[in-house]
Amino acid sequence: MSDYGMQAVFEALRHSPVLQSISLNCGGVGDDGMQVLSDSIRHAPALHEISLSCSGVSEYGMKVLSEAIRDARALQSITLSGDGLSDDGMQALSEALRHSPVLQSISLILQSGVSDDGMKVVSEAIRHAPALQSI
Repeated sequence: MSDYGMQAVFEALRHSPVLQSISLNCGGVGDDGMQVLSDSIRHAPALHEISLSCSGVSEYGMKVLSEAIRDARALQSITLSGDGLSDDGMQALSEALRHSPVLQSISLILQSGVSDDGMKVVSEAIRHAPALQSI
């Protein structure tokens, strides 16, 4: 999908009163797309679930996404794998977990970029996540 196409989809997501789930696996979202997607996630009134696996997102993209997760009004479930799942990405994600009042489920498919320290940070955040029910 081109940048223009992604931007159009993400803008529609932002204003859709009924779209509840989006899957962008191996979609080549990248950091620029993640910036637009994250803004849409914050404002999507009905988006409850998102799946982003192998989407070409760096640590920066993970930080942007994590801020959106923290601020999202409806997002209850997220699946992440590959790409920006490094120790820095896990640090950003842990902050989102601690502060998201609605996120109930997270699925992480980790690769070699996450060390024991990265997992320790996420594990600690999971203990204090206000709504998290499933990992």
